[in-house]
Amino acid sequence: MIKINLLPKKPIRSAFKYEIHVFFLIIILNLLAIALIYSINARAISNLKSNIDRAKKEIASLDPIYKEYLAMEQEKKEIQRRIQAINTIKQGRALAARTLYDLTSNVKESLWLKSFKKTENKFELEGRSVENESISSFVESLSKVPYLNGVELKSVEDSAEGGLILKKFIIQGNISI
Repeated sequence: MIKINLLPKKPIRSAFKYEIHVFFLIIILNLLAIALIYSINARAISNLKSNIDRAKKEIASLDPIYKEYLAMEQEKKEIQRRIQAINTIKQGRALAARTLYDLTSNVKESLWLKSFKKTENKFELEGRSVENESISSFVESLSKVPYLNGVELKSVEDSAEGGLILKKFIIQGNISI
């Protein structure tokens, strides 16, 4: 039997060599592309790190100014709190003076006041009287005062003071400007 080889041996080797060269060329090109991408990324990273360092230095240079700003804000809050307190005192001062004036102008001869307590917008008034009529007229006159609301007589009791039997009374209500 005779074997006939129709394919030449030399061209096979040259095609194989050509494929090996192309393979290595592609690998080298891929490595170059990877190196190029790596160097671009490394340069971008170094630029970003330098920007971050520059920003940190700028922040550090602005830190004293920021602390001064915070101190000014604190002082501003303190001044506003003081102004608020002064305004509250001014409001309360006028109301207190007006209240005392109206109380004394409505007191009759047979009635006198022992104490006046004011808490926020409520008041309690304690006093003594010889007769019930003067207490009722006093409560009526207080209810006509425009800034006194809900004036009501809480209690009336007989009490002995200084050898006399007096009427001890308590009046409560709301006070507002």
